[in-house]
Amino acid sequence: MEIFWISDIVIALFELIALLILVILYAISYRKYRAKIYVQIISFTSIFTVQSALTIYIYYYFSRFLGATVAIPLMALSILGIAAIAMLFRFMRQ
Repeated sequence: MEIFWISDIVIALFELIALLILVILYAISYRKYRAKIYVQIISFTSIFTVQSALTIYIYYYFSRFLGATVAIPLMALSILGIAAIAMLFRFMRQ
């Protein structure tokens, strides 16, 4: 497995962990405030959590037969995903 694919998997794993933390934080906030917005945010974040878990599997599968020409653009997409998670977290903390 190439270093680019390993990097992709590590970035996607970081994204998955960050999303799981967000789901837990929003669930705690929902218990505390009982605001309906948290149910929607938890659902939204849960969908991205599943997507991130599938991404890890797909990256591992792709690493068997695809090279850096595919891994590098996918890495850029993963980094954009992390930026979106950070923006979501920042928005919801205001």
